[in-house]
Parts: sequence; C-alpha cells; structure tokens
Amino acid sequence: MDIQVYALAIDRELRDEERCYLTDVMPFSRRQRMLRLREQKQSQPLCAYGLLRLALQRLYGFAQLPAISIAPAGKPYFAEEGQICFNISHTDGAVLCAVHDREVGVDIERSRAPAPTILHYYRISEERQFWEMWVHREAVAKCRGCGFAALSHWDEEMEKSITTYPLPLLDGFYAALATGEPKVRYAAHLVTIDELLTEMEEH
Repeated sequence: MDIQVYALAIDRELRDEERCYLTDVMPFSRRQRMLRLREQKQSQPLCAYGLLRLALQRLYGFAQLPAISIAPAGKPYFAEEGQICFNISHTDGAVLCAVHDREVGVDIERSRAPAPTILHYYRISEERQFWEMWVHREAVAKCRGCGFAALSHWDEEMEKSITTYPLPLLDGFYAALATGEPKVRYAAHLVTIDELLTEMEEH
C-alpha cells in the first residue's frame, strides 16, 4: 500500500476537555513523559498521538492505539501489530505521522534561523539548505531506528537503500519522509485540530 502521511498544524490552544481527551488516548508510557513537559509544549505529543490514532482508525478501524513498546534506540513500535509500522514527529506548531506496512521515518521542523555555530559545524550557509538536510537525515535515522547520536556523527552508509521525499505540506515548516522501499508512493492528508477531535469522538 502507499505510505499514509498525516500532518496537522497546531493553530490554536487546546481546551481543557480536549487536552483531557487526548491525554486518555496516549499510551501510558508516553503520557508520563508528556506530563513532565511545560504545558505549552504538551499540545505537540497530544496531537501527534491523536493523529496516529486517527490514521489507524481510518486505515484499520482501530478504536484505540495498540500497545506500544520502545526499541533500544528509542523508536516506538506496536508490540502486537507487527504488520503495521509507524513514525511520528512534532515541532513547535505542527505534528506529522506516517503509517505503512514497512519501516518508515518522518521528521518535521519549524522554519527558524539556526545558530551560526550549527551552520558552521555543518558547513552550510543558508537556512533552507540546513533544514532540508536536517529533516532528511533525521527521517533516515528514524527509519533505520537509530538514536539521535547518528545525526551528529553522520555516516553516509545510513542512506544506502533508503529513499527520501521532501514533504512540502505546511507553510513555514520543513518535513521529510524516509522509506526502505525504492518505488513506493505516499498519500498526504492534512487534518485540522477540529477535524481530528470530531472524527475521533465519532468513533
């Protein structure tokens, strides 16, 4: 099947009842981690796992998220649904997820000026070039199930047999998708917070 990519812009504050509803949707381990964040940062993982639930609802009719385990390098996966692979990413103002029957990786970042020291480290002079490189590499690393350290000690061998696609889905954000399949297509779905909550609550 095509890789299913879902993106959502967090364009308003979540109301208290919406926050409670999405908290109940999250896996327990992720919920505990989310509650340690500042409240203004909590909307990102709340909407990310809500978006994943919506994707599984549309694709497979799931009424709740399957049990999620964490691989040694930190990548979450469905412990009892081995035929379903997913990956999520969130940044200030947006979330992204992908679902497929093979391993995938996604990354999304808000457009902002990188620190000059970072540009110097990567020998890049332009903001756009930096973020395109960054989301590409992070999507590849996440597809492979590698940890964050892979980004600072990049090995071009990581990219072998990996296909990446830029995802120009939301204005003001850079995003990328990575897959181990050379000719697979993806279908992109843009969802609003209101659409997310309404459709989830109907099921």
